[in-house]
Amino acid sequence: MTDVSPPGTRQPRGRARRASVLEAARRLFSSQGFKGASLVAIAQEAGLTDAGLLYHFPTKNDLLLAVIAEGDREQDETLAQVRDARGLPLLLRMAEFGADLEADPVLTALDVTLSAEHLQTGSEINAYFVRRYDNFRAMLAEALREAAQAGDLRADLDPEVEAANMTAVLDGLRLQWLLSGGGVSMAQGMRAYVHGAIERLSAP
Repeated sequence: MTDVSPPGTRQPRGRARRASVLEAARRLFSSQGFKGASLVAIAQEAGLTDAGLLYHFPTKNDLLLAVIAEGDREQDETLAQVRDARGLPLLLRMAEFGADLEADPVLTALDVTLSAEHLQTGSEINAYFVRRYDNFRAMLAEALREAAQAGDLRADLDPEVEAANMTAVLDGLRLQWLLSGGGVSMAQGMRAYVHGAIERLSAP
């Protein structure tokens, strides 16, 4: 079988160097943005030469996509806690999603920075965020629909509207949390919103 591992990942030292580059890139991309963080600065942060970095990631875009993929893997591990939940239990677990985001401030800042920088259509990163938002709203809408069918929530609720609103509240809290230096709590805000929405939508 052909080995399709990324460059430099077949030996422990190569994997460690690649991981250090990803960690350095995540920090600098989150604090300086994709445009502001240079490959030279990332290489220095990771303790590598420019050539050493380019061996693992030939272009800046390759590096960004790898950072995003690593962030997705970590968020998938978090969401795995609710993957088997459906309906109302999944919605109740989403009340803790703000606390999940607070637990990883660098990844949270990276998401906000990159989504703001790639609002234009046509880019690979823009397509990634569009896809992720679509999937997240679909997950929430399905949970709302199932909760209504089970009689836990009102049958006349609009799952798509409620899912979009919940996503918007989470996004707004995330931005306020970052801009306030943690003064605005995502954890408290998300719990209050989700529990309030459930109470508002509860079946009579």
